[in-house]
Amino acid sequence: MNLKDEKHQKAEGYIELKFGPRWKYISAARGFIQNFLAISSAGNNIKENIADKISMAASELLENAVKYASGEETHIFVSIAPMAKKVIVSVENHASGESIDSLEEAFKRISKDKPLEAYLEAMKTAATREDGKSQLGLVRIRYETGGELNMRISDDNMVTITLKVSSEVKNK
Repeated sequence: MNLKDEKHQKAEGYIELKFGPRWKYISAARGFIQNFLAISSAGNNIKENIADKISMAASELLENAVKYASGEETHIFVSIAPMAKKVIVSVENHASGESIDSLEEAFKRISKDKPLEAYLEAMKTAATREDGKSQLGLVRIRYETGGELNMRISDDNMVTITLKVSSEVKNK
């Protein structure tokens, strides 16, 4: 069973989007994901602020995927796993070896400290960068969602970044 099939079996609800590497589609995808989570929240006890954070994270992941893509297609999968009280976001695309090296370095950097400490350090570094790049996307996701970020790279340079976020069940 592949990862996609496994996700479908465990999900209460899910969406899957594929699009070409176009910046203009990211905003539309974010809105679609926000609406999906809003509709799904009633039956699955997803707090509204968590839906906002997940939509932001999905947008950040898509921006990185489009920016560093070496192929024509970006794929995002969002699923709600109410039994595990998780929302899972996976973004995948093909990347160049150079982009993969940068991504692996970024993952090491953001994972070595607690989320707040890593975010503050990254913000200090961003303020002094001369290339105009902030490099805050992944560290921001980790800090603001409180989620778990994982990265998988296949032999054919397919990069999959997965975010698992607690849906924080509402008090009744």
